[in-house]
Amino acid sequence: MEGIKDIIAEIAQTPALLKEIYGDIAKPGVQQVGKALNTILGLGNTILWPLVLLNEKARITLEKNLDKYRKKIENTEEQSICEVAPEIGVPIAEKLTYVSNEELSEMYTELLANASKCHKANIAHPSFVNIINNISPDEAIFVRSIQKMSGIPFIEVRLKIHGKNEWITLDPMKPGVSCLGELKYQKNIHAYISNLEGLGLIQIRTDIFMVGENIYEPLEEDAKAIFSEIEKQHDDKSLTFLRGKIEITSFAKMFMNACIENSIA
Repeated sequence: MEGIKDIIAEIAQTPALLKEIYGDIAKPGVQQVGKALNTILGLGNTILWPLVLLNEKARITLEKNLDKYRKKIENTEEQSICEVAPEIGVPIAEKLTYVSNEELSEMYTELLANASKCHKANIAHPSFVNIINNISPDEAIFVRSIQKMSGIPFIEVRLKIHGKNEWITLDPMKPGVSCLGELKYQKNIHAYISNLEGLGLIQIRTDIFMVGENIYEPLEEDAKAIFSEIEKQHDDKSLTFLRGKIEITSFAKMFMNACIENSIA
């Protein structure tokens, strides 16, 4: 027990901990890390880092994430590094001990890196940590893929009954995004979009649509290929499409600017 207490006590000695994690405190970026994380070392879950380092799997995860963070700030002059606010640093420090997914760890470390730079610390809002906490790896891919888009076209696929103002919805939302092939669970796209809307990153609009050539046509052609057999089975029904737009909110643009590297959102 005394040995564990001694290990925990070392958390207050930043150089010792950094050497334990990075091996060489002269490595580029390590001094910047020490300065940026000075305020949070010893607070919250950072006090458990020495214990985490005793577990091989957790150690690998923490070291990988912290090295990713180091590389993000190694070219920043030390005088341009500021201490990370605990409201951001402490919860991220906890995540870095076990988050191994590349998409999510990239967002956490990018947010931490921006919070470490004097000229960018203002864009790193504590609420962004909660946003990352509440999205899945697939949703992180989705958000990254839309960072340069002004809006996302979508169609609702309907089977309309002839002569009546009635229809059967076959697909409530077919979005025009390029990342669908990257998603592990493509069938969850509706749930992903609903969650991102709940988090304030997007807004689904059925009262407006995007104007331009070849925006909706590929979606409609793809829908026809998927649902043509259903249409053929009903002489009194035909496929129709409702065009809409998913707006990317200003809050989403601030989030992407802080959490996605080289974002121009």
